[in-house]
Amino acid sequence: MNSEPGGRAYLFGPFVVDTREGLLLREGQPVPLTPKAFETLLALVENSGHCLGKDELMRRVWPDSFVEENNLSQNISQLRRALQAGGGDAAKYIETVPRRGYRFNAPVAVREGAPAVNEGEEGRGSAAPPAGGAEVFARAAGAGGPGAGEF
Repeated sequence: MNSEPGGRAYLFGPFVVDTREGLLLREGQPVPLTPKAFETLLALVENSGHCLGKDELMRRVWPDSFVEENNLSQNISQLRRALQAGGGDAAKYIETVPRRGYRFNAPVAVREGAPAVNEGEEGRGSAAPPAGGAEVFARAAGAGGPGAGEF
C-alpha cells in the first residue's frame, strides 16, 4: 500500500481514496475494504478513464504471487458493493471492458500532500473539500488537464 507521509488523496463523488492512511472514505466515514480490494481501487482510480487489463491489475495487486482471475473478480465485486452502499450507482464508477479489463469512469480530483480527513469537533473524520489547486481529470469524457499524463 502507498502509505507515505503526505500521500495523495483521490476524490470522486462522495468518496475519498486516502493513500496515506490506506482508506476509502464515504462522506468522511471509513468504508471497509480488504487491503487487496483497496489496492485494486487505487490502481483503477490512478488510471481513471483508461482500461486496465486484467493481467496488469493482477500484477499490480499481487506482484509476487500467482493468482487466478477469480481473485480479481472478487475484488471488483467487493468494490462495487462498497461504492453502491448508501444508494450510489457503482456501475458509473467501475466499468467492465469485455475480454480486456476494467475502467474507472468517474472524474477524479487529486490532492497532493494533504490529509484526506479533517478531525471535527467530536473527533469524527469528514472528507475535506478539494484544495484550490486540485486537478480534476475528466478522462472518461475525453478531457485531459494539466498533469493528466503524470500517472
